[in-house]
Amino acid sequence: MFVAREDELHRIKNFLTNRGAMIIYGLRRVGKTTLIKKALDDEQIDYIYFECQKADEETNVALFTSLLKEKYGFIDAEFKSFLSVFKEIKKNFHNIAIAIDEYSYLKQYYLESKKPETKLMASSIDSEFQNIIDEYLGDNHLIISGSSIHIMEKLLDHNSPLYGRFEEIISLKQFNYYDAKKMLNKLNEKELIAFYSVFGGSPFVLEKLDTNKTLKENICHLLLSENGKLRNHLKNNVINELESDIDLNNILNIIKNGSKKYGEIENKCHIETAGLLDKRLKKLMELDIIEAKYPINREHDKRKKYYQIKDNLLKFYYAYVFREDNRINLLGEERYYDLYIRPSIGEFIARRFENIVRDYFSLAIKKGLYQDIVDIGTFFTDQNEFDCVLKKNNDTYIIYEVKWLKNPLKVSEMHKEIAQAKEIKGLGNIEVGFVSSSGYEEKINGISYLNLAELFFK
Repeated sequence: MFVAREDELHRIKNFLTNRGAMIIYGLRRVGKTTLIKKALDDEQIDYIYFECQKADEETNVALFTSLLKEKYGFIDAEFKSFLSVFKEIKKNFHNIAIAIDEYSYLKQYYLESKKPETKLMASSIDSEFQNIIDEYLGDNHLIISGSSIHIMEKLLDHNSPLYGRFEEIISLKQFNYYDAKKMLNKLNEKELIAFYSVFGGSPFVLEKLDTNKTLKENICHLLLSENGKLRNHLKNNVINELESDIDLNNILNIIKNGSKKYGEIENKCHIETAGLLDKRLKKLMELDIIEAKYPINREHDKRKKYYQIKDNLLKFYYAYVFREDNRINLLGEERYYDLYIRPSIGEFIARRFENIVRDYFSLAIKKGLYQDIVDIGTFFTDQNEFDCVLKKNNDTYIIYEVKWLKNPLKVSEMHKEIAQAKEIKGLGNIEVGFVSSSGYEEKINGISYLNLAELFFK
């Protein structure tokens, strides 16, 4: 099922009207292969699609040439390098697209070696593809893709042999809540936000959801069941890769559903070696698992910097499933849900709802709305943290309070929140707004309001 990705699809199609190379990267199961093949099929371009293995170049070249022989009757000869293969491709093929997927696997094989001379091969692979792009593409197209964010982004660094070689660069992200609705279109707005808050925006994950079942039923079947498809997906694609370093899992288990400052993580994870926590946090950011954030009014203030897990599904896993296998097996999925998830899932969704509202404003600005807004984020004072704050081009702020509720927001609660906002000193004229998942008891004059339909631009 292909939905959304209109901009990325257009960019790939535009690239295919010219010659050269492009790069597309994103986490596993984010839809890179589907997107590339959709563009190639739509443009009716002949192509070969090869996925690298975590093995040496010679092994990958043998697999690549085997595909070429199978599809095109490629010359029956032994090749030792991609460069030697592309020399033959230039002689014999015109206007085809060659997609090299998981290029990062090829590099990882060398980077993970304990032999210094083998590690150097990782750079030589890049130099080889630089030569291919410069001299041996002919009128063909090369698409390089990969799922190791750190490795792929290093290809774009000014020190990389491949710097400046790509005509198009696409960093593919998970769907935001608005695009996720296109895959979960049977759900109403409130149901969609709840599902998205738990499962996130990976197309692979969204395809596994059964929108004819409740949120609880999907969680029990896909995440709590011992053989749940999404539980196994996380273990195979994320958790197992972190098992070699217990500190990484401990850090994620500390962050869970919240936002944690450096000191909070340091106090709880008991990493005593100087500088080791910084290295672990850096590694998790390189893996695109966590991100570092600053309050909108404390940009670059390290004391206020906080870390959070990026993917909603991974947040849910560490909040409720990680290291709970024995308890889940003892109680069963439904009983475990009722005892350990139901009491706090509203709070879990509420935190994600704040992110969704910030995403709404980002989308709205791109659509031409709120033209005086220059930044979006959270806002810290010594006493309070405000969920969603918009900074205007005159350095004043609009503070939105975001509420995930079962019943309409009460007027008394609104007055309380307005009073807190008005107590902030030194910000000039502050505007206040509310976003409620269940509407409002009544509205106060001079206050901005958003409802769920408006978050979906209805």
